Amino acid sequence: VDPVTKISFPDTERGQVCLGAGARTKRVAILDVKVYALAFYVDGDKAKAAKALGLLKGAYDKTLRITLARDVDGKDFASALDEALAPRLREIATNMATKEDENGDFMATTAEAAEKAEEKANDELEALSDAFSGIKLKSGTNVIITWTPNASKKASIDIAGDVVEFESEELALALLDTYLGDAPVSPGARDAFNKGLSAL
Repeated sequence: VDPVTKISFPDTERGQVCLGAGARTKRVAILDVKVYALAFYVDGDKAKAAKALGLLKGAYDKTLRITLARDVDGKDFASALDEALAPRLREIATNMATKEDENGDFMATTAEAAEKAEEKANDELEALSDAFSGIKLKSGTNVIITWTPNASKKASIDIAGDVVEFESEELALALLDTYLGDAPVSPGARDAFNKGLSAL
């Protein structure tokens, strides 16, 4: 149960165990508005074995279940995702493009590959925005994000039963960083997930 919204989540999701729950709030004027609750699930055995890598770097299947705490326009939800993902994609692409070889030399082929990877990630991000456009996410609607790092489809988002899949590893990493990185959209939720990982 998320302590802020009181929204409850199942103990398991797609055979994965729940590490914890939290809430995404947004400051409007002087009020913190509850937007959604979120719970994070992992393959328990694999997460425990790779515990030292942390949730962000562990290369196993993961699932994030989001339940809306209020009505949200799909376009607004997509806009918020784009705002979170775009700078992360730029950073990932920049890090790829400026990678050096063992001699400390700049590699033109790496820069070219980074440019193509960023272009593909942005195309898939645009497809995600299109999927949210024109829909109304009612309170109680579930949005389920899955990560499958060892499959051809690196991530997917199930929007109330409508599934959008992604091949871009960069987009999948940016999406994961949005919830588990150094500047997550919900620090409290990220801390709850890490606490759950430690308890495995």
